[in-house]
Amino acid sequence: MNSTHSNKQPLYISICTQKGGAGKSVFTTLVAGYLHYVKGYDVAVIDCDYPQWSIYKMRGREAEQIGRNPFYGNKAEVFFSKLGKPTYPIVPAQPETGLHQAIEFLSAEEQKYDIVLFDLPGTVNNESVVQTYFAMDYLFVPITTSRINMESTLPFMISTNEMLTVNQGNTKLKGIYPFWNMVTGREKQELFDYYENAILSLGITILQTKIPKSVRYDREQSIEGNDYLFLSTIFPPDRPLLKGSNLDLLVEEIIQTIEL
Repeated sequence: MNSTHSNKQPLYISICTQKGGAGKSVFTTLVAGYLHYVKGYDVAVIDCDYPQWSIYKMRGREAEQIGRNPFYGNKAEVFFSKLGKPTYPIVPAQPETGLHQAIEFLSAEEQKYDIVLFDLPGTVNNESVVQTYFAMDYLFVPITTSRINMESTLPFMISTNEMLTVNQGNTKLKGIYPFWNMVTGREKQELFDYYENAILSLGITILQTKIPKSVRYDREQSIEGNDYLFLSTIFPPDRPLLKGSNLDLLVEEIIQTIEL
């Protein structure tokens, strides 16, 4: 697939949470890779999660390993000769200046991008970060049935949705979409039903895809070996690990939601 937005502005998307460890950087990495390497869109990532910059640092770590590990070096050579385009760029940015840095980056690039994914800080603690959230086109929020997660995530979704309702048509942000993450077979269906009814009553749509709890979501390149990998800024997930992860279903649902 060629770039579909060559004469348009790219869509700004953030996979965001107000709870540490809920998976926003992991999903930003995985969704960016799947869109860029598998679905053929042209993607850029603005890593505003200072000072961690975990996505930007992962890219550096992976590039170093490719240089040292012949298995990954060969894998990269074969993969990119077939792909016909480079890795997606990752721009480290301060939370307060992420939007400005994104605009600067895009205006300096010859490449036209379909999607820019922002890894935003977990805490909305000043006006410029709030403005950045509302400068997105779409927000996607991983949620779990954990009470701690819901106590931080629900107020964020409620306040964002209220702002959207009040400023209808006057804000760039088109919607906020939660999706279930870290789902195990142990959760009671009535817990899902309770939270889903509460969220739906606010006029917020929940994505259908449920992401299972799985160690594969932390599976990066091994330093010495040649293991299958799932979480990477340079490669898409290996097929044996993609199966049953529901990542492919999540990305398809995101594509439908943003009408790409």
